Amino acid sequence: MPAPSRPSPKMSQIPSETAILAAEDVPNRDEDGRQAAAVASESPGFRSNALLIYETMRQRIAIRHYPPGTWLKEQEIAVEFGVSRTPVRQALQQLETEGLVEIKNGVGVRVTEVDDAALDQIYLLRVELVALIGRASPKPLSPADLDAIRGVAEDLKRMLAAPGKPDIGAFSALCEVFHNLVNKVIGSPMLKHFIEVLYHQADRYWYGWMEHTDPKREVEFLYNEVQETLRALEINDFEAVGFVRRNHISMMLARMAEFRTRGGKR
Repeated sequence: MPAPSRPSPKMSQIPSETAILAAEDVPNRDEDGRQAAAVASESPGFRSNALLIYETMRQRIAIRHYPPGTWLKEQEIAVEFGVSRTPVRQALQQLETEGLVEIKNGVGVRVTEVDDAALDQIYLLRVELVALIGRASPKPLSPADLDAIRGVAEDLKRMLAAPGKPDIGAFSALCEVFHNLVNKVIGSPMLKHFIEVLYHQADRYWYGWMEHTDPKREVEFLYNEVQETLRALEINDFEAVGFVRRNHISMMLARMAEFRTRGGKR
């Protein structure tokens, strides 16, 4: 029998400004449920529920709140978010499309695992794709987006100055913000899609690996990447933006290889 999923973080971790349909807000079904389901699937609230669940579950997989091999239950997730199972199913299907879970009919939904060889291939693909950022119809960021990246740098600086180990969840949230902001430069939807899928395939192993190494060192590496990226963005040198990211992914791959050589575990 599948092992039960781990308890979910409290809902306070989900941004309060994101609206969630309460149970009583879900449209009533008619006798066979088809009409109400069609209405619900077209409503902005319904779509935002699926997106919120998808993004929340994706982050939990990233920080290994749901480690590889964890079984997820649709009904438990629906109860937590106060929605029907339909947006949950949509969110899980998107996670499956990105290779983060596998859905087995009659069995359940399981967080996937990736071996070292597959992980290396993911990173090698990322290295090549991000180098194309400056050549695929790049777009300048807005002043507000540049300020947001500066805010990420300040948050990382405070994290470095704080005593003790940094919180992996808070660090992953900053990584996500920075990643999404820089990806706004990408003008090619196809390139952006592949970069995002590979990023979310890799990040859960990176955060898991951080538990066995010096996490502040990784915070410092990201802080340096943010600073270098900002300098390139401020002068709209988009090729430099791609190469900064390429170099840091390459260095990450080298650090992970060194860690394995020493007999470390992810």
